[in-house]
Amino acid sequence: MILPFNQRIRQRLFRVRAEDGLPHLVSHQRVYIVPTGRGWAFLLALLLMLVASVNYALSLGYALCFLLTGLFAATLLHTYRNLAGLQIMKIDGGQCFANESLPFRIVLTNHRSQARHGLRLSTAEARVSHIRLEPEQDCAVVLPVPATQRGILPLGRLTLQSDWPLGLWTCWSYLHVATQGLVYPSPEANPPALPLAPGEDADTSPKAGLQGDVSGLRSYRPGDSIGSIAWKSAARGQGLLVRTFDNDEGGGNTALNLHSTGLPAIEQQLSRLCAWVLLAESRQTAYTLQLANQHLSAAHGTEQRTLALQALATYNSAPVQPT
Repeated sequence: MILPFNQRIRQRLFRVRAEDGLPHLVSHQRVYIVPTGRGWAFLLALLLMLVASVNYALSLGYALCFLLTGLFAATLLHTYRNLAGLQIMKIDGGQCFANESLPFRIVLTNHRSQARHGLRLSTAEARVSHIRLEPEQDCAVVLPVPATQRGILPLGRLTLQSDWPLGLWTCWSYLHVATQGLVYPSPEANPPALPLAPGEDADTSPKAGLQGDVSGLRSYRPGDSIGSIAWKSAARGQGLLVRTFDNDEGGGNTALNLHSTGLPAIEQQLSRLCAWVLLAESRQTAYTLQLANQHLSAAHGTEQRTLALQALATYNSAPVQPT
């Protein structure tokens, strides 16, 4: 698709769309450089010095003014060379829970025989400063991006910047690749006990499941022990509820779905399901997960945990894309 001229210019200048690829070499066409605030103040001081030297015919004033002007011009080349030729080899998106920081691992390569100093990497939400690359070596930098809600979080436009050595000039280059991380729902702090799969019975005897501290209530199922029913809740018109205990691990497989959470809001439901997945894994309890068109059969382990958390993170959103 051919874009309008103004959009092509905007993309060329600001890299607003993720059209770059990796590895990426920072070429001179992609480097922008301007004086910093300190640099403009330095130029103003040079101008005042020149005016004073002309007014009072100060030969030493001329010499000092021209010397500092040459220094100002020389730092432009050093600032530019500190960034140009840098290569970004790889960017990997990580995973985290909502309200945490999502780590993006960025691998930089310095092919030159001179070290690079004072590099900065930043996006609209995060920044890492004081990066140093040794001559002809790689460096892995972790950029933590705040994640406020679940789902797929793209890295966005990455800015590489430097004002080394004197801070009189600042140069930068934009990089925009289609790299993304995954944000899981924030797990509920104190979730109720794990629900049972249909057909499972936690009570193998009249006393089974009635030991330990009460951890919560769940809906009554046919076959539940009468002694485990919360009669006070039933007297208040809340229906038949069954007490669950800390040592109750479901007596079998655990069935996880949105309806079993008993919560009205979708984000609250996903948060409770996330907590249940972590709880089931900590107890090494097999569990199933049913979400709309996604279904995980009964299992537990690292792969099951990853698939379950990915399903919760991408519920009603785009599927996970490879990075």
